[in-house]
Amino acid sequence: MRPKSVILGERLSLLAILLLVVLAALGWNDTVAQAGVGIAIFANVLLIGLFLLATLWTTRLASRIGLGLLIVMTVLNLLGFLYQVSVGALAEGVFGVLTAVQAAASLVAVVMLLRPNALAWYRAKAEENEA
Repeated sequence: MRPKSVILGERLSLLAILLLVVLAALGWNDTVAQAGVGIAIFANVLLIGLFLLATLWTTRLASRIGLGLLIVMTVLNLLGFLYQVSVGALAEGVFGVLTAVQAAASLVAVVMLLRPNALAWYRAKAEENEA
């Protein structure tokens, strides 16, 4: 049975992914104007798809590779957010608030997935798969 921290981490990560979808929809016109339709579709599908894949690998299959990917993507996401804040480029209004909530949800999700009971679950699942 999955530990509560893994379940909560999964839910928070899925919330962060849902917010990514909302942010992609809200910023669609700006993204298309800057990069074109093809690149906008590719970038959004890649980002959202990788976050979803890493989340499901980590929380359903106890994959350490998925966890590593999720950690790397979350760190890059947070660095981007902090950069926007530091240069005063964070969007105002609803978009800015959703960006902050998305970054926070991603961070807390990873923290939950790195709690001791979650790490013990990953180890147990790895041993189970080896046997």
